[in-house]
Amino acid sequence: MRPGRLISRQLVEAPARYARAFLHTETDGNDLTYFIVHQIKVILRAFEDLDAYIERKAAETREVERVLRRATDLNHRQLALLAHAIRHPDAAYTIREHRTSHAIAYATARADLLRLAALGLLDRHLAGRKTNVFLAPPDLEDRIRSLPGDA
Repeated sequence: MRPGRLISRQLVEAPARYARAFLHTETDGNDLTYFIVHQIKVILRAFEDLDAYIERKAAETREVERVLRRATDLNHRQLALLAHAIRHPDAAYTIREHRTSHAIAYATARADLLRLAALGLLDRHLAGRKTNVFLAPPDLEDRIRSLPGDA
């Protein structure tokens, strides 16, 4: 969530306050003090909303990571990949990249990714004729939460 959206939301939720602040400027010899104070309050509320949003997302991420640690059947490479996918939802993963990043054999990298796809934690797509690309589904966190204790 971008801070600009938070500020816009503050203005949309209280348009009368914005209008009053603007009118005070026009009726008080173009003194901007009231309007500036109003805008500062809007910005401060937006920062409070942003802080709450960040804390909520961090708590959600901690919960998902706790669930992942509980899934004892997943190896450390798979857990690392899923943790990365949660933080970078638009990332794409290939066998070659997984192999390189963990210094493992092709068959091991392939097995890791296919296992995550079989569990429904990654979506498998074909790029070109031979390259498998694995993407995190939009509801990855929900899918992780629904994992049984021993995935």
